[in-house]
Amino acid sequence: MSIELKNISKSYGPYQVLKNINLTIQSGELVTLLGPSGSGKTSLLRILAGLEFADEGTLLIHGKDLTDAPIKKRKAGFVFQHYALFNTMTIRENIAYGLRVRPRKFRPSKKTIQDRVNQLLHLIRLEPYSNRYPSQLSGGQRQRVALARALAIEPHILLLDEPFGALDAKVRKELRQWLRQLHQQVKMTSLLVTHDQEEAFEVSDRVVIINKGKVEQIGTPTEVYENPANAFVYDFIGNVNQVRGKINDGLFVNGNFRIPVDTLDRSDGIAYIRPDQFTIKAANNGPSDCTLSATVTHIHPVGSVIKLELERQDETQSIEVEVTKREFDELSLTKNQHVFLEPRQVKVFAAD
Repeated sequence: MSIELKNISKSYGPYQVLKNINLTIQSGELVTLLGPSGSGKTSLLRILAGLEFADEGTLLIHGKDLTDAPIKKRKAGFVFQHYALFNTMTIRENIAYGLRVRPRKFRPSKKTIQDRVNQLLHLIRLEPYSNRYPSQLSGGQRQRVALARALAIEPHILLLDEPFGALDAKVRKELRQWLRQLHQQVKMTSLLVTHDQEEAFEVSDRVVIINKGKVEQIGTPTEVYENPANAFVYDFIGNVNQVRGKINDGLFVNGNFRIPVDTLDRSDGIAYIRPDQFTIKAANNGPSDCTLSATVTHIHPVGSVIKLELERQDETQSIEVEVTKREFDELSLTKNQHVFLEPRQVKVFAAD
């Protein structure tokens, strides 16, 4: 089932939470809404679910206008951060609940319900736990049950609102991998809301970056990370160093650091450089305006990556750099060592 949102706007009193949102999700696609708290992600999901209604705009599901349709007309499955399982029901009974409470003329037979539940228990790999109660399962297992319950009613679309937010980091990682594998099997049109960048990039076909009620960029995880559309996306996605300077006659200038830019306009500018986009040299091979002279102040090993903090020598600014363990060993870096940093990739935006 495809989803199309056209010019969706929503306000709560004087505060506009969504501003002309346009988004198309193809059938079988898993799309993630990613943004800071208060950006409008959950409001957009609730409008799609029918829990709230837009002030303006149109919602089409598989080409059908459902802008003002009630929840039951949308045939959506919901999975929330808090599992909302029935503690007095077994896992099997929880999964079957949505089918058993249907009006009699729409209710499947007991055999059909049993077969569907068995299929889902196999899908979520919890067959041995079918007769246990939610309190007897781990948080990750309970969230899998919540997802199976949402899938039991055979929804047209699946809506997930911070589904792994209440779990610890290791369980979240395991469930992200499981969700990606599950989606490849069921191929259901899905919309995930999260503020966890790693989660969004690991499971999504496409990511929608939303900020202050507006879409900043839509693209695959690779496109969004490697080619941010604007300064907000560059700053929001991953770690980044910001170097503030002046744009003048086709050059960005900050102290001794100068790089060419695509504009002749004169303005304040910010250069964005990711920590893993530096080449470290023990000596500066000839004069170079694109090289930063710095001193190593801290060394932080983090698994296979070494994180470095350096202090520029021409300006009062700390720079973060990431290198592999192999690169670090080859350079034989030590604290207080003087080095030269050559950015491999820099993007300059005019400062707001």
